[in-house]
Amino acid sequence: MAGKSTWTVMVYLAGKNNLGEECVFSLTELKRIGPGKGVKVIAQLDSSIYDGAEIIVQKGEKPGALNHELQAGKVRGALSATGRQLTYFEEILSFIKGSIRTHRAHHYMLVLSGHGHGSVGDFLSEGQANKIQGLSIPSLGKLIEKVNKVIAKTSGTPNGQNKLDILGMDSCLMSMAEVAYAVHKHAKIMIGAEGFEPMAGWPYAYILREINELAAKRNGGNDEDVRTLAKKLACKYISYYSDYQAAAVSVDQAACDLSQSVNLMKAVRSLSDVLCGCLSDSDPKLRNALVLAHWEAQPYKNEQYTDLYDFCTLLQNYYADGTEAVHRACQNVKNSILGSASEGAEAKNADRNFQNVPGFVLKSCYSGLTVQYSYGVSVYFPWADKPADLDQYKTLNFAKDSRWKNFLDAYLQATKREIRPGRGKPRSFEDPQMLNLFNANIGNGFSGMGNRSGLESKSGLESKSGLESKSLENLIGSMRNPPTEFAECVCDVK
Repeated sequence: MAGKSTWTVMVYLAGKNNLGEECVFSLTELKRIGPGKGVKVIAQLDSSIYDGAEIIVQKGEKPGALNHELQAGKVRGALSATGRQLTYFEEILSFIKGSIRTHRAHHYMLVLSGHGHGSVGDFLSEGQANKIQGLSIPSLGKLIEKVNKVIAKTSGTPNGQNKLDILGMDSCLMSMAEVAYAVHKHAKIMIGAEGFEPMAGWPYAYILREINELAAKRNGGNDEDVRTLAKKLACKYISYYSDYQAAAVSVDQAACDLSQSVNLMKAVRSLSDVLCGCLSDSDPKLRNALVLAHWEAQPYKNEQYTDLYDFCTLLQNYYADGTEAVHRACQNVKNSILGSASEGAEAKNADRNFQNVPGFVLKSCYSGLTVQYSYGVSVYFPWADKPADLDQYKTLNFAKDSRWKNFLDAYLQATKREIRPGRGKPRSFEDPQMLNLFNANIGNGFSGMGNRSGLESKSGLESKSGLESKSLENLIGSMRNPPTEFAECVCDVK
């Protein structure tokens, strides 16, 4: 089609926080390479200076040129505003819709760059008018759904035929089963990290160079070419940060096939059902095996998230002489994550409908020691029943459809330590105080550089973890699932 690009790449940079400098660096990297023939790159920057400044990226490295472009982009944004204050959701959607309608293409890639907190917590959180704004995972799903509709309308095809080719998550903790399931109907491939990302984010120069190369093919390549591109981008990210091993930095990155999200959900549901049944039968061997597998499996975000493949592998090992149904369910999940072909002869140990399935994870890579057991997709798996988090989690479609929330309820009940006997009726603290006691920075899997989780900044401000400050509060640490009620201590002097 005349006037149609091969690739339109949209980059939204949520830098109205401690990521502002890194967002500007990302733009300079995009400009350093510049879009190739048939490629359009449109970026929007939110920072403490620029609120919604949009630029069309062109090759150039002249100092000061980017700032002039951002100033012009800010003016254009102000002139095109409707006069009504847009919500954060509407602001991001407006940028994407305008980019798609103005720069029609055979292929679309959207990169959302900013702070990420995974399935529980806000995404792209920013400071605005003395308050924090961000997207929930359900609202992220609705955003990508609306983007898909714009692509379909622009292309003149039904919604399901022209999906967003690649959804890039340039943020921490977003390569999760719950996140993928929220967007799976409206995008083909998702790229992101299970763990923390350095604040510098993606190596955009390397990424744009790969896109430019693919754009030279007829119509920007076919679906298999897009899958290959996604795998290359994950590898480029790891290659770029491998030099940072000299600073003790560990990173991971994965490209995931969203068309396999439902299959992964069903495999997890089979595991949830089997484990719930066994826990209801008070199987002590399974309880202990679950705790050991959970303990040893690759953790993220203060051990609130766990690599799903690694957990299933360890559970099979620790429950080696246990119920065959548990082993089959674990194999269902493993086959669904990496694909039956990658599992070899073990693939046949799964249920029949999972014995010959493609993998959800197209490519998973890591650099450094702290995330070496990352296989591409994590799941929410807390050690204790923190009411606010579980209340938020149960609203997610994946939590409901996979019945993983049911398993978490059963697991946390089965592994919760009994209260110490004392005097009087057991009581607890209110939720706000209770949650503060769980604010322990345990094994976040990343140290040294600041990251995109929003937990650390370059300002030198410290958290309430007690690990890096002079605050020595009694916080919950290695006791993974402690009692949340207590009786008064019998400390009378006789």
